[in-house]
Amino acid sequence: MVQYKVASTFQEVTEAWCLVYKQYLATSLIMPNELAVFTFPEYISPNSAVFMGKMMGHTVSTVSAVLDSQRGLPLDHYYKKELDTLRNDGKKLIEIGLLADTRAAGNFNNITGLMAGIARFGVYSDHHDFVIGVHPRRMAFFSQVFGFTPVGDIKDYGKLKTAPVVLLHANGQALQDEKFQLNREIYSDPNLFDFENRYLFNPGKFVDPVEFSDSISNFIEKIWGKNIPQAA
Repeated sequence: MVQYKVASTFQEVTEAWCLVYKQYLATSLIMPNELAVFTFPEYISPNSAVFMGKMMGHTVSTVSAVLDSQRGLPLDHYYKKELDTLRNDGKKLIEIGLLADTRAAGNFNNITGLMAGIARFGVYSDHHDFVIGVHPRRMAFFSQVFGFTPVGDIKDYGKLKTAPVVLLHANGQALQDEKFQLNREIYSDPNLFDFENRYLFNPGKFVDPVEFSDSISNFIEKIWGKNIPQAA
């Protein structure tokens, strides 16, 4: 049985993003790097949460979320106009990304536990408008299971070797009906994750996306120096 938790240490965060690296590399979405870790600079933030699914002590799945802020979201690189429209409508956005699962390749039903964690983080943070960039062939799943709708055209996702991507949006508070049983369960019991003790990145050492290079080791060194921290 899979147990889900929010990462509370630097080791857990890097373990999760190492899983993302391995899966993205295996599917030729990224190039190799020396630290075997993949992330985006916006996720190196106290506004983020990293979720893990564990079986017998091993991490088998992960997803991350980051709350909208003045730094923006990773998807702003491709859908800034669409995201700004949502912002101008008063939406408090939370982006979902860095999804990886080692079980039953292609069976996206395995991610519902992770998505429940993301939604509860939105409840905890009072950010109820979820955005995600997915491959167009996954649109139907995210629509039927989680109630997402497209809000942008299909584009080439340059960060992931020009894989096609489409922007989806869902408001969690608007989906608490019988069709979306999972959403109703999330909002009835939002306290299953220890968000107070999630790993918080150093808020004084951000790296601007413009400075983000392809070298993850340089990225890590810019944030923490050569002595990578061992815990929050």
